[in-house]
Amino acid sequence: MSDARYWASAAALEGILDRLAAERTLIGPVRRGGDVYFRPVQRAADLCRDYVNALEPPKRWFLPTPERLARYRLPGGVSVPGGDTPRELVFFGIRSCDVAGLAQLTRFFSGETVGRPDVADGPFMARRERTTILSVVCQDPAETCMCVCCKGGPALDAGYDWQLTALTSGWLIEVGSAKGRELTTRFASSLAPAGERQLAEQAGRIAGVVESFHRHSTRRVQSMAAGRMVSQGRLPEAFWSALGERCVECGGCAFVCPTCNCFNVVDAPEAGSGVLPPAGGPEPAVPGGPVATGAEGTFERIRLRDSCQLAGFVRQYGGSYPRATCGERCRTRFFHKLSWQFVARVGTLGCTGCGRCVQVCLGGIGIDAVSQRMTDALVGAPAAAPAAKGA
Repeated sequence: MSDARYWASAAALEGILDRLAAERTLIGPVRRGGDVYFRPVQRAADLCRDYVNALEPPKRWFLPTPERLARYRLPGGVSVPGGDTPRELVFFGIRSCDVAGLAQLTRFFSGETVGRPDVADGPFMARRERTTILSVVCQDPAETCMCVCCKGGPALDAGYDWQLTALTSGWLIEVGSAKGRELTTRFASSLAPAGERQLAEQAGRIAGVVESFHRHSTRRVQSMAAGRMVSQGRLPEAFWSALGERCVECGGCAFVCPTCNCFNVVDAPEAGSGVLPPAGGPEPAVPGGPVATGAEGTFERIRLRDSCQLAGFVRQYGGSYPRATCGERCRTRFFHKLSWQFVARVGTLGCTGCGRCVQVCLGGIGIDAVSQRMTDALVGAPAAAPAAKGA
């Protein structure tokens, strides 16, 4: 928890955000047709304040899809890195579960996870380093939210530049980084040291959210029991096969997850280049695989979002699939979310409790349902079949 805490009136925070919006790109929650999205705004008044969270995680601003990594010409062309210097972004209103997810993505793409800073992902890190995070503590979680189970909220100890908590009067601001300290110095005239009354109110509000979750929420990420079962390989093949039967292999759980980092890289003709494979040309060895077309022209190397739930994700050249069944791919996904081995390597669960997978899963196998089935397997209770979405 930050030692530097300040208080700002609602009007003072509006002024700070307006100044940041004029100088950089301010991104925050906006309502469009009943749904909330993180989008650029021109002024603080455009921000939505009565929201729980956006279904689309803010990671799209750090891992855009599709993303051009390079372009080149054939024959004999020299690869030219694609992309411009990223803009200076300021995120306001991002919830703690997404801040925790962004911290996991940063550890992965910086090479920290494998102890290899030399393999850091340049495009991702450039965007992250040019982004300031002004997170807002969640006080009205959705029915599907489970951050309390995963140390993903409602408030965090680190990962933000400023962490803001809405109080009865004004905002309490916690400073969590050098960027945050720079902002504090710059807007010192709009801030005041937080008093005991503000600190006590913040602590009470956070404690109230946690207590309400434990008393009323019907959803849990059963991390201890589930972690034991998946880590020790104590779940039979039939368990994973049953999950695979429920999964429709849409990849939605990964695409809305704030921690999932899977991607694919493909080479394709540049849009508008007019380069097409010759009619009747050779078929790829596997769907989506490379085709030797002999074409000349301009091409792009593109990064696309991917998911370990999709069959093609682990496809090998020649057409073999190491994880041929959907059940095997389900096992991979939940191992990365709940296993002790993953926690030992990364330092936390692979889930921040945002609940988005519960919202989008058509097969009713969000992480709450799956971890409960693992817990039932541990204690010997018969696991009820999860209900499909809308059933």
